[in-house]
Amino acid sequence: MPSIKKVGDNLYELDLKGYVCPYPQMYTSQALTKLPRGSVLKVIIDNPPSIENIKSVAQKAGAKSVSVEAKGGTWEISIAL
Repeated sequence: MPSIKKVGDNLYELDLKGYVCPYPQMYTSQALTKLPRGSVLKVIIDNPPSIENIKSVAQKAGAKSVSVEAKGGTWEISIAL
């Protein structure tokens, strides 16, 4: 599993570029179980079909909010717990 990197106070990053379904949603789901409430996980992907799947995983995990930002060929999905 790719490692979760702490990039700030309660801010974490999971770089999943190069992975295709179902791995981005599986790794995101695993990462969300390891983070405390109040955290924000930024998931970076380059596989567009994974966007909706990751949003669904986040909602099932009880995320307070999910936002998606396109970054020229990659997407950053911010998940607030």
